[in-house]
Amino acid sequence: MHSYNSIAVGTDGSQTSLVAVRAAASLARVYDAQLTVICAHYTASGSMLNSTNAELSKIDIVTETGSQEILARARAIAEEEQAPRINVVSKAGQPANVLLESVAEYEVDLLVVGNKGMRSLAGRLFGNIPGNVAKKAPVDVMLVDTRAEGHD
Repeated sequence: MHSYNSIAVGTDGSQTSLVAVRAAASLARVYDAQLTVICAHYTASGSMLNSTNAELSKIDIVTETGSQEILARARAIAEEEQAPRINVVSKAGQPANVLLESVAEYEVDLLVVGNKGMRSLAGRLFGNIPGNVAKKAPVDVMLVDTRAEGHD
């Protein structure tokens, strides 16, 4: 029987990403697996866009401090779902890269991500986190349809 020992899920604190956290935590309970919840943060506002435009560089991005609050909410959800072992991680970098790097670091055999952005025009043109993770991950990837929970 196929089983997972270590499941990782990414969150940015959005309602849709927390739906993915809940799904991952539920799977961790079923498989008695380690759950690692990962929040990517940026060390300077605007670094996500690498923008020199003053207006764009003022966009509020997940900061290291903000990531700790997000991870506290995610941990509470994972505990509600009775995930047996929960590890929360805040890492600097772009979300898709952080998730992909975490596979080896935490010996992950399943990555869980929400499907936010996959159907949007911008997501199709410029790429999106779930699509990039699914294409590049060396392990199984579960895309959670976050619309099912009423979030889009």
